[in-house]
Formats: sequence, C-alpha cells, structure tokens
Amino acid sequence: MNGTTRKCCWGVTSLVLADVFFFAAFLLCTATGVHAQSAAFATITGRTLDPKGASVPNAAVTAANKETGITRTTQTTNDGLYRFDNLAPGLYDVSIEASGFTKSIAKAVKLQVGEQRDINFNLELEGQKQSVMVTSEVPLIEQTKTDTSTIIDDKAVADLPTTTSFSAIGGVANDYQGLAASAPGVRYDFSGNSADLVGPGNVNDRGINVNVDGGNISDQSVSARDALGASLEEVKEFQVLTNNYNAEYGQAGNVILNVITKSGTNSLHGDAHGYFRGRNLGASDYFYNQGLVNNSGGCPASDFTGGVLTSIQGCGRAPFFKHEEGFTIGGPFVKDRLFWFGSYEKVAQGSPATLTPFTVPVTVNQPTNEILGSAKIDAKLTEKHTLTIRYNLQRDTNANLLVQTGRTRLPAVS
Repeated sequence: MNGTTRKCCWGVTSLVLADVFFFAAFLLCTATGVHAQSAAFATITGRTLDPKGASVPNAAVTAANKETGITRTTQTTNDGLYRFDNLAPGLYDVSIEASGFTKSIAKAVKLQVGEQRDINFNLELEGQKQSVMVTSEVPLIEQTKTDTSTIIDDKAVADLPTTTSFSAIGGVANDYQGLAASAPGVRYDFSGNSADLVGPGNVNDRGINVNVDGGNISDQSVSARDALGASLEEVKEFQVLTNNYNAEYGQAGNVILNVITKSGTNSLHGDAHGYFRGRNLGASDYFYNQGLVNNSGGCPASDFTGGVLTSIQGCGRAPFFKHEEGFTIGGPFVKDRLFWFGSYEKVAQGSPATLTPFTVPVTVNQPTNEILGSAKIDAKLTEKHTLTIRYNLQRDTNANLLVQTGRTRLPAVS
C-alpha cells in the first residue's frame, strides 16, 4: 500500500503590501495563511530613566539583529517606555539615543521563541562618557511570564540525541518532538491509549498543538500531529508550553510546541549530516526470538506441526535498517534585506512486521522511503513590515503496510 503526505505553511508578521500577495499565492498555491503571533516571535520591552530617575521621553531606540542586520526602530513614550513586538528569535544589539544624554547599548541580547525580555536603560549626561554598555544576562525569572513553559534552545536541538518518533507518528526521520520529553511533566504514552506526547494531567495525545513558524500543523480532526512539519536539522529551537498558556492558542488542551526553523543570514551557512543504523545495533523482541522468523529474506521457514512451533532454523535478528542523510543551506539575496534558506533530507527505513496468516507467524520487512524538503524566504519590506514565506514538503511511500486489516493477512496481499 502506498501513501503520500504533504504539509506546507507560510506566515506574515504584519499587514503586507498588496503587490506581494500574487507572488506568495504563486509559490504557495496549496498552502494556508497565518498571521503573526507570539508562537513564532519574541518581544523586547524596557524603560529609560535619567540620572535622577525621571523618565526620558522621545528617545530613539533601535534593535538590530546581529545575524541578518535587520533593524527595528521606535521611540520612548512620555513615561520612558518602549516595546518591540514580533521580533524573530536571535541575537540583538539594542541601543538608545536621546538629546543631552550619552548613547547606551545593550550588546548581544539573546531572544528565544515566545520570550519577553526587559532591557532597561539608565542614561548618563552627555560628555560624561562616550557610551554606556548595558549588561543583558538572561534573567533567572521572566517577570511577565504567566505560562508554564520550557525552551529547547539551538544547542539542545543540535547536541541532544533523537530518533524516530514513537510508533513513527508523522514520519520515520529523526524527530525534534522527542526533545520535548525533557520538559518537566512531558512524557510519551506507552499505555496503548495513544502513541504521542502526553502533557501533565493528560491521559492521551488529544489536544496537542504544534506550530511551525506560527502555522498550525496539527490534524484538525484529532488534534494531533500527522506530519513532521520540519526536519531535525532545519529546526532552530522550540518552546514547550504545558499549562496556563494564553487564549491565542485555540484547539489546545495538552502540550503546545512552538517551533522555529532556521533562516538565511548575511553570511552563507549550512551543514550536511548522515545517520545510519542497522539491525546489528538493536535486539529482537521476545516473540521474534521464539520463532517468528523472516520467510521473505532468505531465511528458512520454521517447522510447524499442527500449528505448533517445533523447531527454528537460525535467522539472526529481525530485519531492520535506517539510512538518513541531508543538508541545509542559507544565505543572503540582498544584504540586510532579503534572505533565503533551504533544506533537504532523504530517509530509507525498513522495520519488521510480524503477520500471522493461517496462524503461522511470518515476519516481513515494512520499508518506508521519506523525503523532507523546504524553502524559506525572509524579507524586510519597510521599517515596520517584514515578510516570511516558507514551503514544506513531506512525502512518504510505504510497502507491506497494514491498514485496518489486522495481522492475519497474507504478506503478498498486505
């Protein structure tokens, strides 16, 4: 039996100029649209005071992304307050200038998905110093935070081990979602009620909400993911929300994952990877070792007398293999304004499936060939408008797949 799965999504951070709609529609004729939300972005807020503790109004504040060079500017209010919404996660230099005061800079402010960072400035009078550096260490407690969440950052995504999702939910490639199990209270359900993540206080995988770059990829019928949405190498970081999340997350009553994929920057960058695994690295299960042998791979059949196993002619471990390779690459079209990023991954996996036609057990191989690919464009349109377009493809082709037929089918017709 063969099957194909495709998922794609695109998002915009604000209202987009009318002349870009036809271009987006041409690229993403089968996609769905989503508006900007905190699921894909981060926020910087703060207050500016003078040496006497009074507010400094109308000061010019600039937030510059160190990787892309894209800048955002605003002014402080009469109360000295400022705010940058819908910032892409990354490293930022935040600077402030006001008449009669020395320029102040907060270097390398790290923003993570869904985070709100408070960067406050105490300005010095002009002439006392050339510039003032503001420290921007990550606070131990985010004072404005109301939800219960954990960030799986870029280092964890790159370094922590992963494998195929439990029961291959959504695909057979190495799955970023498994890293969510490192968040407090999150686990996989091995009870048989479901085969996916389970959040604190939940008994199955219903109500899971997975957002990739702000677009919901969860199945609308069962509220669980039915495709990966992104390859592991493509994922930059993600947020795991388990409780007290905002009302903006509809159709959610379980774990929420806010996944951010990598983007192009002002420098050409990328990587290549390979993952290979065979049956010699894994043990067969108990029932296979009792005689459920592979009759389709050159292994002699077991001897059954009256339906009872009487002998086994050694066949080694159950058949299994997994080969996964791919690459990511990104860079600039126009420095500081227009960027591109792409990824490709190919996976071939064969896992054993034991059938029992006519009560005689036989183990066959269930091969899956999977292709994951994506293309992403990020553009700065104006000082207040940015555009992100992402296309994602996942295609899975299976053989010997059992679908609502039970294990008593003959291998030739399964």
